[in-house]
Amino acid sequence: MKMRKTAIAFAAGLAVAGTLWTGGAAGAQTTAPARALGPSCSVLGCSSVVNDSNTVATALRNWCLSTGSTGTLTTTRPACGTQSTYLLGSKGSHTPWDQDWDVLQVDAGWCYYVKFTLPGQPDNYTRYDRRGKSAGWVKVEDFSDAHVLGQSQTSCP
Repeated sequence: MKMRKTAIAFAAGLAVAGTLWTGGAAGAQTTAPARALGPSCSVLGCSSVVNDSNTVATALRNWCLSTGSTGTLTTTRPACGTQSTYLLGSKGSHTPWDQDWDVLQVDAGWCYYVKFTLPGQPDNYTRYDRRGKSAGWVKVEDFSDAHVLGQSQTSCP
């Protein structure tokens, strides 16, 4: 009985591996599945927003501006024909990994502490203090992740 279960598990593993493998000779370069690159993602990959704080956060789909790099803040809400928002619950909520979400919203009256990650580069930690000010929107470039580490209305975490 044990040998039969092992054989079934091995066959199932081979079936999964065969499904995940995209083909080509061993060691050959393969392309990512089509779903891994959303309609607005570059060849580098998608940008995402992750909420590691205890308070909800908001991401926007498109930066809609021709200037700026990861971490750039604007006080004009990015608005273009294809703009949409994504509400992130607290602690570990994130935008869909296979979609491109280019903007983190920093709410009016709040201070956000954000970590930006980009493969091959050191993490960048930034505070966006909008206490007593209007909302701000922060750019997240392709293949970057913005992690909201903390939010507060009374102090800057």
